[in-house]
Amino acid sequence: MNERFDLVVVGGGIVGLATAREVHRRRPDWSVGLVEKEPAVGAHQTGHNSGVVHSGVYYRPGSLKARLCLDGRAMLLEFAARERIRVGRVGKLIVAANSSEKAALAELGRRAIANGVDSVTALTEGELHGRLPGVAGVGALDVPTASIIDYPAVALRLGEQLRRDGVSVETGWELRSAHRTSDGWSLEGSESVCRAGFVVNCAGLEADLVARAMGVASPVAIVPFRGDFYRLSPRLRARVPCLVYPVPDPELPFLGVHLTPTVDGELLAGPNATLALAREGYRPGQWDVAQLWRMAMFPGTVGLVRRYGRYAAREWLRSWCAAAYLDAVRTLWPDATRADLGVRSSGVRAQAIRRDGRIEDDFVFVRDPGALHVLNAPSPAATAAFAIAERVADAAGVPAPSAAEPSRGRTLI
Repeated sequence: MNERFDLVVVGGGIVGLATAREVHRRRPDWSVGLVEKEPAVGAHQTGHNSGVVHSGVYYRPGSLKARLCLDGRAMLLEFAARERIRVGRVGKLIVAANSSEKAALAELGRRAIANGVDSVTALTEGELHGRLPGVAGVGALDVPTASIIDYPAVALRLGEQLRRDGVSVETGWELRSAHRTSDGWSLEGSESVCRAGFVVNCAGLEADLVARAMGVASPVAIVPFRGDFYRLSPRLRARVPCLVYPVPDPELPFLGVHLTPTVDGELLAGPNATLALAREGYRPGQWDVAQLWRMAMFPGTVGLVRRYGRYAAREWLRSWCAAAYLDAVRTLWPDATRADLGVRSSGVRAQAIRRDGRIEDDFVFVRDPGALHVLNAPSPAATAAFAIAERVADAAGVPAPSAAEPSRGRTLI
């Protein structure tokens, strides 16, 4: 590995890869490195999600999620078309299960309009059932721009392009410590030591720990939430050609168990959102002593349990009990049976929690002298990755060759 870089990105998920690409695009004269602790890029959140390209319906107008989702979606689909990565424009139905959810559904429609999402229309109960026989609901929003994609293929292609363009991409390189130097940082890894003039932290599940190692008092803590998916039977696969979502709880950033066709021709149900006891806790019952200690010492844990305890209990039950999970599927598709639930898989979401226990509902970036930390980038970060990369490069002060040098100081964006 090169011993000295102008900029190093820590983390090889889709956001880190897109950030390295954007920095190199702006400053091809800079030496840029990317380090990833796993043997391959895209090994965690990028490689363990449902493959949805979000349209921007759910997010609070004016938020970073709302602005960056739409911009990033366009850039992602353009990249996929250019690189011949599999994409399916399947559309989405957000379904109100009963009349009490109609007001929330209407609010989602208003958000979609405010966020500039194209062609969203409301469906009556009759229109919904004519469109998708077998679904349960009294009305829906039709979001025709929603798509699916192969995110691991996107990450793989980005890594290949970075290496081809002269960016050093080092896998199996875990950051152990970071120390300030007169001209930037000395980063000690599991394989070697490198120096960096500037560091961008895109470490996902470890982002707050990396920030702490670099001397930043993070305003949030990463709490992992495991999401379980079931592969559904060919019987249901043939009947569900589009994404089918419930109306989400407005107090939570999770979208509820939904039905998702994949580019591989499968149909998934999920995810739920169960509090995990390990940062990479992909299996029920998996726990880590260090993570338990962090949660015990974090002041937001009590508030988290107090605010969301009932929700957490329900999701925990779904994680351990297939019958409870099936009940969630049946709220959308009543004739689903236990035989329709096939192989289960899981992903882990890096969700930021504030010190008062509230779940952070927007992207969080923290600028510190010599570093930029991406401290909350859950869904729709994969969709928004290319736009997030532009935002991060701006915030990090990465100029075009003729632009002014970056300003110093610390800001919360």
